[in-house]
Amino acid sequence: MANFLDIISAISPPLFILLIGGLCRRGGWLRVEADASLSVLTVRVLYPCFFFYHLVGNQDTLSFSHFFVVTSAGFICICLGFGCSYFVAKLMGVKATAISSFTFCSGIFNYGFFAFPVAASIFGEEIIAKIILFNLGVETAIWTAGIWVLASNQFKFIRLLNPPIISIILAVSVREIGGQQMIPSFLWEIITLLGSCAIPIGLLLIGGNFSDLIKNFKLSTGLRVESSAILVRLLIFPLLIFCYALKGPIPIGMEWFRDILIVQSAMPAGIFAIVIVKNYSGDTTTAMRAILATMVGCLLTTPIWLYLGLRFMK
Repeated sequence: MANFLDIISAISPPLFILLIGGLCRRGGWLRVEADASLSVLTVRVLYPCFFFYHLVGNQDTLSFSHFFVVTSAGFICICLGFGCSYFVAKLMGVKATAISSFTFCSGIFNYGFFAFPVAASIFGEEIIAKIILFNLGVETAIWTAGIWVLASNQFKFIRLLNPPIISIILAVSVREIGGQQMIPSFLWEIITLLGSCAIPIGLLLIGGNFSDLIKNFKLSTGLRVESSAILVRLLIFPLLIFCYALKGPIPIGMEWFRDILIVQSAMPAGIFAIVIVKNYSGDTTTAMRAILATMVGCLLTTPIWLYLGLRFMK
């Protein structure tokens, strides 16, 4: 079982890469003009290669029932997050015009760029393939239930046809019909090299955007948004998932499922959510407040939740 210092060591690398991204932005080395092209490159090339490397190259067997359970869990966790966020927003008196944006941002945890390196450091790289499948359910929930929450009049099923979802499905298909043996060695080497760039570049971009958000940041009246986001994302949701992981039913042969729940429930709000809020004409100020509050708060809560999870689940 990892001790508290091991957990701090596990979450430190992604945090420091975020910091480096912020410093690069402040120093003018990572310019705003580069964000759009690097984001597209990451989502459409690097991230799919990352998925291919870990899914196609993974030797663990996973039955259809296990696949269904883990992807469904990702979908349910996001919907649970939306439900908690909406309830807390009403309870805490968040402005009616801001509730949809607050619900969307506070309901989504940082399920990828931050979660992957932390999980790999604590549980080993073999868990990454399983988290990717969990994230298939997460992505589906974001682009269906999430868009309905954020802007129900703009909901379209075509949004499910995005590069992450398509690449996961394609990678699973390739694995089932032959796996890595089907892919020429030179092409596999290219996939490996590009995939290894996905997390670092993604974290640098997030760090740069985080630096931009801080510049004009203003707290909400009475700290309603910030305190509500921390309550949902860093306290209520992790507690609910912790209780399920501790006492809830887990299918036989899926003990690793608890590890995924431990990591994902400890994550802050996903910073990419603000991009979606902006694209759907939502309240970006509220989104920014919710995300920043949980990013700062997670410095304390994430290691605590991870420690408690590892202590009581093993």
